[in-house]
Amino acid sequence: MLQIHNIQITYRDISCICGKLPIIYIHEVERLADYSNYFAKQMTFKLPTTLVNHLEQEIYEKLESAVELRAAEWNGDWAAREQKGEKYHFYMVTKWIRGEAKEVEKKVNWHKHVGGLLNIEFFQTEPDHEWDEAYTDYYRPKNCTVNYEACKENAKAQTRHSVGLLESRINGHLAVTDKITDINLALGNGYFIEGFVIGTTEKGEEFKIYTKMIWNYRYGANSANGYLTQYVQFRSDRRGARQEGKTVLQRLTEQEKQAKADAKQAELIAKNEAKWDRFRVLPDQINRWADKGIKKHEKMLSEDGLKKAEQEFNKRYGWYDAKFDLENYKRWVTEDLNEFKMYKTKIQKWLNNEPAVREVFGLDCNTRDDFKYVVCKG
Repeated sequence: MLQIHNIQITYRDISCICGKLPIIYIHEVERLADYSNYFAKQMTFKLPTTLVNHLEQEIYEKLESAVELRAAEWNGDWAAREQKGEKYHFYMVTKWIRGEAKEVEKKVNWHKHVGGLLNIEFFQTEPDHEWDEAYTDYYRPKNCTVNYEACKENAKAQTRHSVGLLESRINGHLAVTDKITDINLALGNGYFIEGFVIGTTEKGEEFKIYTKMIWNYRYGANSANGYLTQYVQFRSDRRGARQEGKTVLQRLTEQEKQAKADAKQAELIAKNEAKWDRFRVLPDQINRWADKGIKKHEKMLSEDGLKKAEQEFNKRYGWYDAKFDLENYKRWVTEDLNEFKMYKTKIQKWLNNEPAVREVFGLDCNTRDDFKYVVCKG
């Protein structure tokens, strides 16, 4: 029977390189919820919602604190700059001037921070002339406020990554024939989530999968969001009955690959359907193409056609002392004529027979040449 711990959370500020951050202290109060039915005979591990929610809250609280500290710091710096009568912040860069390396000032551009976890308001430029238009001066920020919705979404994304990592670790120790009988994971000090998962094999042998989660932090420019990114690591091992056969993680990976392949196939089929309107008229087009080819080549084999062919040959190659080969000319024209007659004969069963045309239409037969090949082989 699974029981999840009810918890009490307290905070205490500690100093870090980006200011003060609240550190969470978790104390067990009592064991309340009975989830034995929910996890009975479960074969794929999913982290209980209670722990997911606490994990997200922990990530959000720390991220929010880091962003608020940054906002207070920048607002103070920008206000102090304006009080001094200065418009911009500068940083030093090295430039080569006339063959010498010199340190020069360059204005800080704050545009890259727009649309992130802070809402930044900028001053407008001061036009030099009446006809000039004012625009947002991204070199001169006025003030900023925390974008709490963006912080929540960022915390959710970090949580999904952390939860996915934990679930993949546990499922990597589960065989597809194993069954989960109990989950004993709790929030703890130091290691944020720790405990074990109990299960039985196909033969009824019991095993436990132990896991511990460790926090890792990246601050400021070293973090993915520019403020604070909380990475996690998990240590896990299986004890008791040995794992046999394919793991749940392998099965989930295969299912994911298959789902992607199915989605890609469905997309190809949907795109291919757009070609149907052009494909459905091919029998009529090929029939008319064959008629045109037959008439043309029969004319080429007529008395007038043979004379015209010889005259054109002599006009083009006669001065090389070349001689018109009448028999060879008749041979290849007759071959082409017979091919057109073949298409004319075989296309008849496809005319006014859309169901038959639809039957051959697909990813491997969706062009004129593809259909001509089917007609030729039919």
